[in-house]
Amino acid sequence: MPIPETTLFEALARTLEQTDFAGLGTLYRGKVRDNYTRDGQRFIIATDRISAFDRVLGTLPLKGQLLNHVAVWWFERTRTIAQNHVLSVPDPNVTIARQCRPLPVEMVVRGYLTGSTSTSIWVHYSRGERTF
Repeated sequence: MPIPETTLFEALARTLEQTDFAGLGTLYRGKVRDNYTRDGQRFIIATDRISAFDRVLGTLPLKGQLLNHVAVWWFERTRTIAQNHVLSVPDPNVTIARQCRPLPVEMVVRGYLTGSTSTSIWVHYSRGERTF
């Protein structure tokens, strides 16, 4: 459903750059999200900050809401496959979660076999390797 143009223009003047909720607990500020930890819970607030190359470049209206919505959408759909940390979503920018220890795994999944670095599947595939 498209957002009315007037809503977008109004949002230009009200981007969420950062938060200051000392009562929520200990603050950790990432590039895009502000995280507060208290009593085994994490309050994750998706701001409108834009980052690239490990730098914050500015803000984009409603970006935090969209980012949070997409993350929650995936967590809800994969909940039956693997437990996740999400407890509730009381606001479009906020996820309340269990405090967890992250799994140290990172991967990039693409619908194509391209790339030139030693981490790309194409490099291995072109050498005849078929187990990745």
